[in-house]
Amino acid sequence: MRDAAPILALCLALGCRDDAAAPIRIVLGPLPADDVTLVPRAALAELIDVSPTESALLVTLTSAPRTCEMPPEPAADAVGLSLRFVLPGATKLLPSSYPILPSDPPSDKPRVLATVKLHGRRQELLPGGEVELRQADLSPQGSLEGLLKLEFTGDAEHPATRVSGRFLAHFCRINRLR
Repeated sequence: MRDAAPILALCLALGCRDDAAAPIRIVLGPLPADDVTLVPRAALAELIDVSPTESALLVTLTSAPRTCEMPPEPAADAVGLSLRFVLPGATKLLPSSYPILPSDPPSDKPRVLATVKLHGRRQELLPGGEVELRQADLSPQGSLEGLLKLEFTGDAEHPATRVSGRFLAHFCRINRLR
């Protein structure tokens, strides 16, 4: 036990982090201010049956402290990533890859929509890449674990964007109709 005391003290002094606080690299353009590393202070999830034929999983990763009971704070300097997994029809939330698809034509395939909040503005990520959901425990105290591999190569009108890293989010709510 005496040998563990220095390690415990070092962890407390440095603020040990779990997978929820794994760094996420965000690049929204060519400028240095568009390239940040998000170290989440909150990683929350909510599974909602939107209708009898569609479910959605909402995942919020933010640099601002937040709990399930707290509404989001509109801090201008906070960095955040919001993921909305769209699960049409009878699609169940399972470990799988969920791509960002073009909005036109509409798709009936499971997919993800991603929005980044940076410097007080929100930017929806354009199609490219995927979120690989590696683990989904849908129990009331469950969690999700995934890998972010979102990348838009850029075009004449939009700069290249990239979001990469891993996350561990804990469920706040599971609201099921079925």
